[in-house]
Amino acid sequence: MSILGQTVANHQTRSGHQGGIDTGNVNPLHIDEYGGEVEHRFLKESFMRQFFNFKSVRGTDTVTNDRMGYSQLQKVSRGVRPVDFSPTFDNISVKVDTIVLARTNTFLLEEFQEHFDTRMEIGLEHGREIGKFFDESFLVQGIKASQITNRTPVKDANGDITGTADNGGFYDAIYTDRSGLGDAAAVETATRTLAETRTRTAPEGFQGATAVILNSVDDELDAVALELAIQDACQGVEEKDVDIESAVILLRPAQYYTLLRNSLLLDKDFSTANGDYAKGQVLMSNGVRIQKTNRFPKAADVGQTHYLSNAGNGNAYDVTQVDVNAVAVLLMPKALLAGETIPLTSKVYYVDQEFQWFIDSYLSFGVTPNRAEMAAAIYTKATGV
Repeated sequence: MSILGQTVANHQTRSGHQGGIDTGNVNPLHIDEYGGEVEHRFLKESFMRQFFNFKSVRGTDTVTNDRMGYSQLQKVSRGVRPVDFSPTFDNISVKVDTIVLARTNTFLLEEFQEHFDTRMEIGLEHGREIGKFFDESFLVQGIKASQITNRTPVKDANGDITGTADNGGFYDAIYTDRSGLGDAAAVETATRTLAETRTRTAPEGFQGATAVILNSVDDELDAVALELAIQDACQGVEEKDVDIESAVILLRPAQYYTLLRNSLLLDKDFSTANGDYAKGQVLMSNGVRIQKTNRFPKAADVGQTHYLSNAGNGNAYDVTQVDVNAVAVLLMPKALLAGETIPLTSKVYYVDQEFQWFIDSYLSFGVTPNRAEMAAAIYTKATGV
C-alpha cells in the first residue's frame, strides 16, 4: 500500500528474473553474459502525423470546424426583383476527454543490478505501443468517414428548413470484368445499405463519401481488379470536384503485394522489363501516394470498448464488421478533424516512499470524420452481401 492507502505496483518489472518471475536469490539474467542487444516486439513507428493536421485543444475540451453551404446563382430578368438566398451553416466538432497511459514500475534494487538501461528500453516500448494505438484510431475514423452519406437541409419557398434529403455521390459498385455481370444488384443493394448506416447532416453543396464494394470474392487479391477498384475510388472523389493530389491510399500488406503483381504500377526503375522484379515497389497509383500499413482493424469490437469511446461520442471509435471489411482507404488531410490536448509525453521519476521507478508515457487526442467527399474506401464483397 502507498502512503495514500492505494495499492500500487502490482505488476513491477523484475529485470533480473526470467519472464519477470521471482525465482529466488540466484537471478539467471544477472549472471548470464549480456549480448549487447535488447529485443523488442516488432512494431513500426507511427506515421499518421505526417498526413493530418492537429488543432491544439487548450482552454476547452472541444475543437470545432464551422462549415458553410453554397451560394445559389440566379438569372436577372428585366422587371423581376432578384431573390436573395442564404447559405446554410453547421459545424463538426471533436471532443478530447481521455488520457491514454502506458505505465511500468521497476524496483530500485534492479537499478544497481541490471546490465542494460531498463527504463530507456521500456520507454521505447511504450512509444511504439502508443504509436500503434494512435494510427489505428485514425485509420478506423478514416474508414468510418468513407461510409458517410450527407443529408442537406430542404427549404420551402420562404427559405424555411422543412427537412433533409440525401446529397448524392455515394453509391459505387465495382465489377471484376467491368461488364456489370455477376452480383451487380446485390452489390448495389449492399452499397446503399452501407450508405444508410452512417448519415450526417451537412450544408447545401456538401456531398457524401465514396464506398466501393468489390463484385466477387477474392477480388481484393486480384491485381487487375484491385487497381480498377482504386481507379473507381479516385474517380468517385474527383467527380465531387475534389483534387486528389494531396491524398494518400492506405493499403493492407496483402493488398500492397497484390498491386505489386501489376507491372503497370511498379516503380519504373524496378520494373519487370529490366529483370529486377525482386526490388519492385509501388510508389503511386493514379497519381496518389501509396502507404502500406498493418494498422487496419482485424476484428470487430465484441464485448469491449475502444479506450477513446464513451457514451458522449456514441462509442465512435468502436470497430464494426463493416470496418473490418475495408481493404484500402483513400484519405486527404481534411477528411478528418483531429485535436490534441496532450502530445505524446514521457516521464521517468523515482518515488522514495515506494522504492521504485515509474516510467510513464501518455497522450490525449481525438479524431472524427470531417469532409466525407475527401474519403473513399474499398470493401470486400462480404460487406452486406
